[in-house]
Amino acid sequence: MKSISVQWTDGITMPEAKVVIEGVARAVEATLSIAARAGIGLEKPEIRPFGTWYIPHLERGSPYWSTMWYVSQSLDEASQRITGPRFIDTIRNEPWQRIAAHYDVAILHHDLVDDPEAMGSDQGREYALSSTERNLAAVISVNRLRNISDDETFRMALIRLTVHSFGHILEAPAHDRSTSTTRSFGDIHCTNECVMRHTAAVGELVEAARSEREDRIQFCEECQTDILTHAIRHHFSLS
Repeated sequence: MKSISVQWTDGITMPEAKVVIEGVARAVEATLSIAARAGIGLEKPEIRPFGTWYIPHLERGSPYWSTMWYVSQSLDEASQRITGPRFIDTIRNEPWQRIAAHYDVAILHHDLVDDPEAMGSDQGREYALSSTERNLAAVISVNRLRNISDDETFRMALIRLTVHSFGHILEAPAHDRSTSTTRSFGDIHCTNECVMRHTAAVGELVEAARSEREDRIQFCEECQTDILTHAIRHHFSLS
């Protein structure tokens, strides 16, 4: 598998970053297990937590000098919300993607917005919990989840959001899948009992995370097949 770079904005706490990294690791372990059961050996990818980084020899404010430049390219100053697709565009065009293609995960303390069809609403203010691009990146906001008062529930919900978002990177559900899917909030989602079901709001996210944990469900069989197809297409290596 390709390596995974994780960065986060300066308002993210270390416990929050660790939870997201755990979610990424869970998605990776699931992928390796799915491939192994199919007789395909994938090299375990390196997960690289860069945090809120900067490059000392680059002038402040120059392209790709730090995490803050990614924010500056996608932040609406008036609302203090980040536009997810713009953030992903900076990832798509970064020089490191051209040198060595990898997956990117960004963790934000800002509210996140996406295309209108991809957002939910809370008291009239629209937001998205994450923005994703298949085979490339996931941008995850913890801002709305911070309203969860119980630490364990917060952790459970954030892990579920991370696994779901990384599942989209792994192309689950597949765009051409004809069964057990629905188009909702700007993407294809699974309708099985599966982490790839869409949750539009924090309350729905918590309930789905709780149900899936109790039933020990992560990716359904159909989404596992989609992830395997992605693995074969991009990382094929016979065991």
